This record gives sequence, structure tokens and C-alpha cells, in this order.
Amino acid sequence: MNPRVLFLSALVVGFSGASLGAFEQRVPIHRTERVLATVEPDGDNPYLAFPAVLDLGDEVLVSFKRGAYHGGGAPAELDLLRLDKRTDAVSWEPGLAGAPNKTMQMGEWVRYPDGTITNWIDVQRPPSTERDGMQGVISRDGGRTFGPLVRFGEVDGMEFGYPFGSVVEGDTMWMIVMSFSHLAGGYSVIEKYPHAGPVCIIRSDDSGGTWSLVRNLTREFGDIPINESFFVRQAEGFLVVTRGYDQQVRLHRTDGVFKVQQQISLTDEYDFIERYVGRPRLFIRDGHAYLIGRNWTGRSATTDDARGDRQPRFPKAMKMGLFRVNPETLAVESYAILNNAESANVTDAYYPAPYWVERDGETYLRVVDYKGIDRRPPQIVEFEFRWSEVR
Repeated sequence: MNPRVLFLSALVVGFSGASLGAFEQRVPIHRTERVLATVEPDGDNPYLAFPAVLDLGDEVLVSFKRGAYHGGGAPAELDLLRLDKRTDAVSWEPGLAGAPNKTMQMGEWVRYPDGTITNWIDVQRPPSTERDGMQGVISRDGGRTFGPLVRFGEVDGMEFGYPFGSVVEGDTMWMIVMSFSHLAGGYSVIEKYPHAGPVCIIRSDDSGGTWSLVRNLTREFGDIPINESFFVRQAEGFLVVTRGYDQQVRLHRTDGVFKVQQQISLTDEYDFIERYVGRPRLFIRDGHAYLIGRNWTGRSATTDDARGDRQPRFPKAMKMGLFRVNPETLAVESYAILNNAESANVTDAYYPAPYWVERDGETYLRVVDYKGIDRRPPQIVEFEFRWSEVR
């Protein structure tokens, strides 16, 4: 495990666009970072990325992509790590999911009400990034073994290609998923990215035996061009975060059937959120709502690419951020820079997947992520933070 790195806290006052006046921007004092999986840059499929975690108690399952590139290009598989919370031991099991001439891009864990565990996967058709329809591997023995790749199939005439997250309550579960224009029932939501389809909520009341379409969130939120999204239960409704192709991150408060009640662009409101928040995830802890993901800071740290999209200019901007948000007003209440406060040349990173440990009477936030420096292939890494410093 790498040595702990010490940073100082900073007080940030009066951001333009912010309605908060003054609030604290934290950089944690306690931070540990260790490499969970790595391949030599000239080795076989050295690009390790996009981890997802499932906390089973004493053991944490981590799925991740093992391939050649960030997206497109060569075929790739998903591999599996098992993390032992008691001993911090790590075991690497190759070949969680794969298929000839397919790219297993990003997996998302789902634990059904009946105990079934599935990793649903964004499957692509190389050499392009065209989706092949959502597929997954299933475990019926608590995550000890997984079966062959199976297709998710259509829901009310629509096929989905990209899973983002799920919420389970009793016998009911909801999933947030994305369709694509070339899949059944899909349509294009933005001219610049013609394959991109709507983000939707689907529901099952029989542990995935049957599904129904609850809401097309793209339409419900005003036909905004969104892709990576996430949601959590909040009071009688839900809190949803969306990353947009328009380079914005938004929060949406909905009722229990996902009708929007309030929404806000955090990118427009806060100068310390310079673009979207990459692969955003939400969680509820200690009565507060939190948003974690990749963030860019500094209005000068971008340039336009050939398509006119804002892109970061390294080494300034890419960071892992944790935002505490008010679920009623959708305002940001605090912001912690979890990694790269020093603005190192982090060139590909930060799709964070959190879990928790208790040790010596204290609570620690652990985050499994991927991280590449100076354009080297990224590794799968794990960070640890004292929760009292970042919450």
C-alpha cells in the first residue's frame, strides 16, 4: 500500500453562480491508495478500467474491463476481483464475461430480491462502439460462480444496451438503462451522436422474471441529451443524476413514478463543476445525499476538439470529486477532492465505485476506481478515506 499523502483543507467563499454563500471544499488528510490489478504496458490487454463493486459483507466483488483501449478497437473481456474486507487480500479471476469478437465494455452489478446476482454488461461490436444489446452473467450461489453470457432481451418492445444502476425495495426493483437508435424500439436523441438513444427506468416485481417500462427519462426531463445516469430512493420519490452529451451534469428530483418535480444543472450553477461529472453515482449516508464521479475544475482548463466538444487540457483538471447535495433544494453543500488535488498528469481515470468498512470504531469510505498517468494504460486502484473528513 502506498504511503499516506497529507493535504490541507481550504475554505472556498462566494463562487459565482452558487447560491450557498460560503461552504467548505475539503481535501482529506487521510488518504491511502493501493493497486488492485495491473498489466505491464506491453502486456496482453493492458487497459484495465471501469470497475463496479458489489458489497457482500465480508467480501466485495469487483468487475472491470481488461482490453486494449478506452473504447472501440479490439475485443475485451470482463474480469473479476474478490476483495476480503477482513484481511485486505485480493484475488483476480480472469474471464468473468466474454464472447468472440465482442467488447465487454462496462458491467453493472444487480442483486435481485430473491438473492440472484447478475452483472449486466454494455456489450459492443468492435472495431466500432455500436452496442450489441445488454447481456450478462448470472450467479445463483451468492457470487461464488457465474454462468455463461445471456441476453437481457426487450422490455415493452425496447432493447437496452447500457445498464447504469438499480434500486431494490422488497419484491420490487427498478433499473436505469440506456437504449440506442439501432436497437429495437430505440431512436436517436442527438444529431451529433446518432446512435445515442433514451435513458429509461424499467421495473420488475418478480426478481427479473418480467420487466415493464416505467418512464422514458430523456423525454420526462425535457428531451435533454443524456447518457450515463444513476438514481437512489429519496423520501417518497427518487433522486436522479444525469451526465449529458451537452457537457452538463444535472440533478433531478422525481416522485415515486419518476415524474420530475425539480431539476437543476450543476454545471451552470457552480464554477467548480466545469463540465459534466463522469460516470456519476449517488448514495445516501448519514441522512445526506452524495454524488461521486470524475470532475474537472478551472474554466481555463479546456479546449475544443474537432467536433466542438469541450475537452480537458492535461495536466490541470481531472479529479475525483465527492459532492454532498441537498435532496430537497438540489444545492451542493460541500465538495471534497478525493484524488488529484495536486493536478498530476492523470490522463484517464475516475469512474468511482464506493463501499464502506468499519475499523477501530471509525467508518472509512473505500473507492475502487481506475487510474492512468502520463497516458500509460490505467490500473485498477482502491482509495481509502476517513469518512468524518469528507462527509
